[in-house]
Amino acid sequence: MGINQTYKERALASLEGKWGSAAIATLIIAIITGGISTVITLPMGSDTVAGLSTNGIWSLLCLPLEWGFTVYFLNLIRQEDIRYERLFEGYKDFIRTFLMEFLYCLAVAVGTCLFIVPGIILGIGLCMAPYILKDDPQISAMDALMKSWQITRGHKLKLFWLGLSFIGWIILSFCTFGLGFFLLAPYMEATFAHYYEDIKTA
Repeated sequence: MGINQTYKERALASLEGKWGSAAIATLIIAIITGGISTVITLPMGSDTVAGLSTNGIWSLLCLPLEWGFTVYFLNLIRQEDIRYERLFEGYKDFIRTFLMEFLYCLAVAVGTCLFIVPGIILGIGLCMAPYILKDDPQISAMDALMKSWQITRGHKLKLFWLGLSFIGWIILSFCTFGLGFFLLAPYMEATFAHYYEDIKTA
């Protein structure tokens, strides 16, 4: 657990003086991925075919935005540009970011449907792909996923425990009607970004 604490402390140090920017970035993502989707599907009925189809299409269109959110915190811990427009950079490289996020979600979904444990293992093993895609403009989506699996070899259990160490904060965030997630999400993202920095050359 000491290793987990080290990464979390590094994340907190990186976020010092930047909590406001990080929380606003999280709010922007929440509004676009969740808020706008709700507004669009509400007139149709969220449980109708039209509503479900529209929500699905919107979720797919937001995949590059989810990539942008993840690498936003890699920029943050590296003390690089964290202007909010950086959140949308995935759309400049739409095919690679979309494919990477789509294939990631597909792999985790299939693994979870077969058995829950394979889904968890796949989710952990492929979680570094967004960072890899950012650092290597020439790598393909599939190769980024494969490289993520490679560099997390020997780290999957450690990453699992690292994620699990946030369970208390996750429960607390639910108790605040979700408001706590605007601080917890940056904390978690920065923590995993620091982990990537340590294993990226593996």
